[in-house]
Amino acid sequence: MPVRTVVEEFCDVCFNQDGKESVATDRLRFGWQGRDYLLLVCDNHVGPIRDELQRLSELASLDSTSRRQSAPSPRATRAATSARSGPTAFSQLSDEEKARFRKWADMPNARRIADTRVEEWISAGRP
Repeated sequence: MPVRTVVEEFCDVCFNQDGKESVATDRLRFGWQGRDYLLLVCDNHVGPIRDELQRLSELASLDSTSRRQSAPSPRATRAATSARSGPTAFSQLSDEEKARFRKWADMPNARRIADTRVEEWISAGRP
């Protein structure tokens, strides 16, 4: 039986302000205090937020002593390693297997799926 999973992303700003579900049209990535962030935003918020980030980046100077890139979290290390070593285990599954895996793992909306989690599913006999 064919299954199609549709993932909708909603604006983080709208949802946090008044609980509305405005569809996110853009993703803004930025770093703050040594951590990387992703902010999903709608058309109403993307311009003002980009303008503010641009304004702040023009006020700031680059920190040449920053060790942010040299000490990633273990989770980021696993993601970077799998990205460098080729296709992920999940991407190699058929569409039918992906749907079964998502149901088994209770991960209907996950954007990133670790190879170790897929290997657990395979070890369990691909239920």
